Amino acid sequence: MKSKAQIWISAIIYTMVAIIALVLILNTGIPLLTELKDRAVISKIKDAMLDLDSHITELATQGEGSQASVSFEIRDGEVKFQNNQIIWEVETDSEIISPRTSTKSGNLVIASNANVRTYDIANYYIMETGIKNDSFKVVINKKGSYRNWQAYNTSDIIQNLSYNGVNMDGNFTFNINHNKTTSEGNGYIYMEPGGNNSNLGSAKVTAHMNNSFAEYDLVFRLESYADFVTVTLENLEIK
Repeated sequence: MKSKAQIWISAIIYTMVAIIALVLILNTGIPLLTELKDRAVISKIKDAMLDLDSHITELATQGEGSQASVSFEIRDGEVKFQNNQIIWEVETDSEIISPRTSTKSGNLVIASNANVRTYDIANYYIMETGIKNDSFKVVINKKGSYRNWQAYNTSDIIQNLSYNGVNMDGNFTFNINHNKTTSEGNGYIYMEPGGNNSNLGSAKVTAHMNNSFAEYDLVFRLESYADFVTVTLENLEIK
């Protein structure tokens, strides 16, 4: 009876080990197979996009009115035309590309959760992102430059915030220790990256301020798919 019990106990232990091994395989193997599949799809689409881009570039050199027929097949994801761009999107749980980053290969941009756009126009810096069919925009006033400082108040920095084109109520101002004199001085405001850009993971506008009390930076950041802007105090030097 004793030996028989031991045999049954051993069988149960072996069964448990087999079940644990199967669970481990399912937990690690299936995500790996999914990632390999997603990588293969993205690689295929990348090649198709690069091929399409080469056809477009070649056609552009042939002058106005030139035409060509190009085969272009995509079975996964979604293709759309927006802002003079051909955009292919696919959702995946695999971290094939680091979130809020992008890489460029010629005219092709490969990005993950990177849809911030920036505009550098006459008097303003504009940062904009979208959440499905909605949009969030930050408009910031230009003030001076690195070589040409200008007097301004922190209440002059933000021109407006808007959601779906509707301006939001409220005002922004900043001071240190409730000292209103620290909210004004000389400095400049600049955007990073500069110029007009798209498919960014994030963008920021820095307002550099210098007065008799302190010198500091106010950094306004907009992340992809956000409906808010964050403001941080950086590089503070008390005099």
